Amino acid sequence: MQSNIQYCMDALPKVSRTFAPTIRLLPKGLDTPVAIAYLLFRIADTVEDSHHLTVVQKREMLTVYARIFSIKGAQATDEFLEMVKALPIETDDERLVYDLRKVLSVFYTFSKTMQNHIGKWVVEMSVGMKKYAQELKKRRFTFLKTMPELEEYTYYVAGTVGYLLTELFSYSSKKITPQLKRKLEQFAESFGKGLQMVNIIRDMATDLRRGQSYIPDELLKKYQLTRDSIFEQKNAARAEMMFNELIQNTVKHLDKAVKYILLIPKEETRIRLFCLLPLFWAMRTLQKIQENTLDLLKKEKIKIPRSSIRKEFYVALINMKSNRLMRRHYLNIRNEFKNISSIPASI
Repeated sequence: MQSNIQYCMDALPKVSRTFAPTIRLLPKGLDTPVAIAYLLFRIADTVEDSHHLTVVQKREMLTVYARIFSIKGAQATDEFLEMVKALPIETDDERLVYDLRKVLSVFYTFSKTMQNHIGKWVVEMSVGMKKYAQELKKRRFTFLKTMPELEEYTYYVAGTVGYLLTELFSYSSKKITPQLKRKLEQFAESFGKGLQMVNIIRDMATDLRRGQSYIPDELLKKYQLTRDSIFEQKNAARAEMMFNELIQNTVKHLDKAVKYILLIPKEETRIRLFCLLPLFWAMRTLQKIQENTLDLLKKEKIKIPRSSIRKEFYVALINMKSNRLMRRHYLNIRNEFKNISSIPASI
């Protein structure tokens, strides 16, 4: 069993960009369940995102995958792993899908309550992902048509993560009472959505070039763009305006993410730090994207420097017990954005 736990902890940084660096900071007894939950989410996401599978294959696999977390889990696991053979092993994410049994072997060591918390949200994500499955290989895309559809998509792939984390935090901490949990749940969805939207914006140009898009038709039409013309130099100004609108919407979610973190009891320093770091890194990433939008469209990968990553780590470490200092630091970063000042920050 220890070898499977080690496998999972080693696999995590290979497939996670947002939470892997911070999961080890969580209290003992919470770090492993959060890691396993993330890996189970990642398996569903890998199936939905694969360009080797047809829409029919994806929907069938996600249906069977969701059944793993029912009373017929063993049978569904066998069926899922048989279906997985249609997926090549070219990436760490795909290797993880094939190694599902190792992840489940750790999952089944958790209490029934913990298993139910995790299973409930893995099922919610898997079922929701079926609606947005795309067939990349044959270029038959089901593009998002409206901004509400983008919100729904990010709910399934990331809002669910926010709710799951709230369940696990509450289960592991006596200081997070049922009343406090209900307050956290008001902002849990935005905590997950905001971080996911940063990833979507950062990877948007790369995704477009490989034939995948999360830009709603409604937004493209507003700025008189198409998924091809967005790369043309003559349309650079409109493309930048479109990215700025997406950034504004993302910051609205991140404002609520701050509220979420400020509600976590100050004594739960490790949980606070786990949540703070991805938030501050996300804000710095958005800031860099806004400063270099045209570079993003020219195929350059937008990354924040290691110096900024370290700086935000130390700032979070120093400020995490003070709501006032955390709020001030967040607002200082927020105020550096263009076109955000018009959006009130009610935090």
